[in-house]
Formats: sequence, structure tokens, C-alpha cells
Amino acid sequence: MSAQDRVVAVVAHPDDAELMFYGTLRAWHDAGAEVSVVVATHGAGGVSLADQAVGARLERGDRPAESAASYEGTGIGFECLELEDGALRADRQLVSAVETALVRLGCTVLLTHAVHEGNDHQDHHAVARAAVNAAVRVPGCTTVLHGQPHNAHSHVAPTVLVDITAYVDDKVKALARHQSQAGRYYLGEEFTRHRAAEAGYRLLPEPAADGRCFEGLVPALLLLGQPERP
Repeated sequence: MSAQDRVVAVVAHPDDAELMFYGTLRAWHDAGAEVSVVVATHGAGGVSLADQAVGARLERGDRPAESAASYEGTGIGFECLELEDGALRADRQLVSAVETALVRLGCTVLLTHAVHEGNDHQDHHAVARAAVNAAVRVPGCTTVLHGQPHNAHSHVAPTVLVDITAYVDDKVKALARHQSQAGRYYLGEEFTRHRAAEAGYRLLPEPAADGRCFEGLVPALLLLGQPERP
């Protein structure tokens, strides 16, 4: 990564980028890249049925504010498209919204959800497909990487590791900012540290045994450069 790189993480919900990419975004920003997070939905639907039964509700701005707070002081940009939570489809509206954001931010490296057929949130599937669709029309976007879903039945096997050892403590704190989602196992410290170790033990067991922490990614597109145009 260098000052010429523009890294954009496009995700469905306000905690998704922190779950999949927080350490990677921090590491690449500190290496010189310009880094931004684009969240598609406001996430107000992120209330369990049990909590809804006792009157729990979220306003449209609650969860984006939690996510924005997790990047305070890091130099990483954050924005929310405020689309409807739970109703995303990889249609013209979503593709156009994502493409517009990628072009405006000058994206050269795209991070997004995994494209797969396993069990995952419907919004994750929609954003993944829309982002890949949009990326091919963004001048300069030469790299697409997909994050590892937290769902254990996702059938996604990362082949690229980013060392986040220096940022794993901050990742735990960033996820703790999501108080509206408190109690969900995948936002907790134990799961976060286990996940950061598990990726390394599968691909780089010796560094993992030495305590190194990683985030796993799956490459979808890697070009050495844009073709010359007449």
C-alpha cells in the first residue's frame, strides 16, 4: 500500500467492516493508503425478535453513529448510504449507488462481503454482488478482496492473510462501540481473538503460534494494471 492507493470497504451494515476488515483498514491506512468505509444500510433492523417483543427499537442514525465512532482518530473515512435494512437487492439502484461511491472515492482496492452460496444475511449477499458488478466499471480499481463471514456455515476459505497484531486490541474496542448489538457473540472479545488466531493457524501456523493475529481475505480480482486505451 502507498499514497496512490484508495481503499474502499463496501459493506451492508454498520458493524460489518469492523468485523471483517478493521485491522486491515488500519494497517493499510498507516502504510499510506487513503481508506474509506461505505455502509449501505442504516441497520435499524438489527434488533432481535426477542428484544422487539420487550419494546426495543433503533433509530436510523443509531448504528451508523456507533460505527463512525469506532474510526474516530484513525483517519479512516466513513459514510452511510442509509438504504433500508434487510431489503437490499443487487439491482440497478444498489449497483448504481455503490458505483457512484467507488468512483467518487477513486477506489483502487475494493473490500466487500464474500460472494458465496452458503448461509449468510441476505443484505451481505446483495452488497457483495452489487460491489463486484460496480467495480468493473470503476477506472483504476484493480483489486477486489472479500472478507470472511462470521457465520460458521459460510463455506468461505480465506487464502490471503493480513497481519493485524498491532491492531487487534483496537479492533476489540471498535466492536465494543456497538452497544446496540451488545451480547452478540461475534462482537465479543473472545470470538474476535479466536478468529484472528484461527486464520493464521490454518495458513501460517508458526507465526500464529508466536501470537500473531490475522484477518483472512479471498481475492476475486487482481490486475497488474489497467489496459492502455487508444
